Amino acid sequence: MTHFSYLVVILFVALCAVSVNFGFRLRIGSRWLELLQTELMILAIYLSWDTWAIAKKSWFFDHHQIVNIDVLPKVPVEEFLFFLVVPIMIILSYQALLKLTGWGGSEPDHDL
Repeated sequence: MTHFSYLVVILFVALCAVSVNFGFRLRIGSRWLELLQTELMILAIYLSWDTWAIAKKSWFFDHHQIVNIDVLPKVPVEEFLFFLVVPIMIILSYQALLKLTGWGGSEPDHDL
């Protein structure tokens, strides 16, 4: 079961992202094009870096904690999902803080 370890962590972060989105009523889906552009840029940069680092043998993944399905040569699906889910969680956390503090140009919603 340890080969699901990385996926379980990513699933937990994804569930947190969904909760933040609905809990703070952020409606991140209404800005899907900006989100898609951001994700594509992040994926291109970090998956390129991962591919290079793995090829140079300065980065590796514990094959006992992953499902061993690669999306790029030697880059596991968990790493791809990490760079997909974590940036969304960061964006949502930032948007929630803006909404909570009112720093985003609107009054804070005290009914949260």
